[in-house]
Amino acid sequence: MEPAPPRNWPAALAAVSGCTLVGVMPLAARTLYADGFSPASMLFWRYSLAVIALALVARALAAGLRQAWRAGGWRIVLVGATLGSAQTLCFWESLKTLDTSIAVLLFYTYPAATLLLDRLLFRHPIRPVAVLCIVVILAGAGLITVPAMRGGAIAMSGLSWAMPAPIFYAVYLAVNSRLLRHHSPVVGAVGLFSGMAVTFGIIAGFEGLAVPAQAGTWLLLLFIALGPGALTITLFSYAVPRLGASSFAILANAELVTVVLIGTTVLGEAVTPSLVIGGTMIVAGIVTHALWRGATPPARLRAEIPSAPVGKRMSETGSV
Repeated sequence: MEPAPPRNWPAALAAVSGCTLVGVMPLAARTLYADGFSPASMLFWRYSLAVIALALVARALAAGLRQAWRAGGWRIVLVGATLGSAQTLCFWESLKTLDTSIAVLLFYTYPAATLLLDRLLFRHPIRPVAVLCIVVILAGAGLITVPAMRGGAIAMSGLSWAMPAPIFYAVYLAVNSRLLRHHSPVVGAVGLFSGMAVTFGIIAGFEGLAVPAQAGTWLLLLFIALGPGALTITLFSYAVPRLGASSFAILANAELVTVVLIGTTVLGEAVTPSLVIGGTMIVAGIVTHALWRGATPPARLRAEIPSAPVGKRMSETGSV
């Protein structure tokens, strides 16, 4: 009997690490909004500065961006400009009129949407353990967000923005889990963020682009561009094609845990029993899935992601 393949711990660790970094974005956004930035201006600077850094890395690694573009890399840019920008825009716009807790709870239904999409469109089998982990994670997210909801009617304008966000993100993951297999992580990172920079640059151009006036604001923008920006999207481009959309979606809930930790340790939010239990449930769902066979890429993924020495043309391999 052929021995079982090793679990793909590097990809799982990349997914959790990248999404943990993204968890600091709400705090950074809060500061930038106070300085007069709109979501579009903040995201334009985040993506644009990140693309500059990623392009320098790609050049240093001889990643072959031009060759990748001719080999179909332009599709990655298109996905970033459309699906990537759509899910981001929907979430941030919903926060203008919708309670943050409701917006977060609705967005974190995307692991369930991803699992359903994999089953209906791509005929992937649904493992019972994956369903169990998603149920536990959703219940944990509910315990964290529901008690924080304010009373009163829900703004329909915010709800209309929030509802499509998890669907857009589920499709975004499904498409990238296949598209990014044919390119190196740095090529995927440059492509996705280039597309998003173009879209949010256009939006910010119509709204009026906010330009930092202080050195501290530039430093904050540089931080979110390099940490929760360039590094995170590179880890995303490495992890998604190796784990598959559903597995990545489950592990990505580490982002919500980071948001909770920042809220309690930095912003001084109260540590309630529901917060502790909810956070523990999310961590339990993530760890259970990581320890299970779901952390191992299916045979179809292992066969489609070639391994090659570093010197081989980067546009033809999925290795860094």
